[in-house]
Amino acid sequence: MKAFVTGVTGFVGGHLAERLLREGWQVRGLVRPGRDLSTLPPGVEPVVGTLEQPEALRAGCQGCSVVFHVAAELDGTAPREQMLRVNVAGTENVLRAAVEAGVRRVVFTSSVAVYGESAPEGADESTPPRPSGAYGESKVLAEEACFQYHHRGWVEVVALRPCFIYGPRDRHFTPNAVRVLRGGWFPMVGGGRAPLDLVHVEDVVQAHLLAARRPEAPGRAYNVTDGARRTVRELVRLAAQALGVRVREIPVPGWAVGPAAGLLRVAARVAGAPGTEMLTAGNLRAMLAPHHFSIARARAELGYEPRHRAEESLPRLLALYR
Repeated sequence: MKAFVTGVTGFVGGHLAERLLREGWQVRGLVRPGRDLSTLPPGVEPVVGTLEQPEALRAGCQGCSVVFHVAAELDGTAPREQMLRVNVAGTENVLRAAVEAGVRRVVFTSSVAVYGESAPEGADESTPPRPSGAYGESKVLAEEACFQYHHRGWVEVVALRPCFIYGPRDRHFTPNAVRVLRGGWFPMVGGGRAPLDLVHVEDVVQAHLLAARRPEAPGRAYNVTDGARRTVRELVRLAAQALGVRVREIPVPGWAVGPAAGLLRVAARVAGAPGTEMLTAGNLRAMLAPHHFSIARARAELGYEPRHRAEESLPRLLALYR
């Protein structure tokens, strides 16, 4: 079996490529021009190019049975036009290249961001998408393109919707959380009672492999979490204990999110605390939303079963930052 992995030098893509190689797959990976090829997992055949270069994508897809489209613009501060160009037009380019190369199945890495901040607790895949920002919007539009290709019979497509991903070599979620907690304080919006789902990168990789193999998967979207419900407060306390730091919890009532964001930014700058750029009204308001999602469909149709519990895996990871 041969696979093409976009985003192979990234967090999820790198772990996925390593797992595929261990299981005997031949792996080709999309690498942006100028990237150090020594960062590639040994054994990956590099294809230099971007999601905006159809010729590179066609070369990557050639002879592959499965394409794992993992690459995406993740920077929430990126202009909307850039987000749509990379995440939507780039996905359409991958789909087109896959069809032209005769690829059997495309596994698309989407996100629970498609649901937005108004989704109910325990949202499942039947919950209507209502994204709250450009990133979520881009994933909704990219999914729509994927399923159009699938329903027209051009290529099988599966969409996976992971939540907050953590694990070794994470360059986003974990380092930012550590930086903020080391500052010694955390804004506990609404008492920190809202749930926030996590998932270990190895479980995300497992979901990708199942999505590539299971006959029930094409044409479907699947939430991917570790299946547990934990509140923001529980996670903050778990992480603080693992880091060996004392974190002062600053209570922020839900009704005061707007003015509180400005006051906290000023206080953080005066104190020299890290993470001031994250203290926006939008980010604080998001902490009121219940980010807890059902994985019943993934369990029933993919045979997905999370193997990592944050209570054990997160302290082991954060111990590396002490």
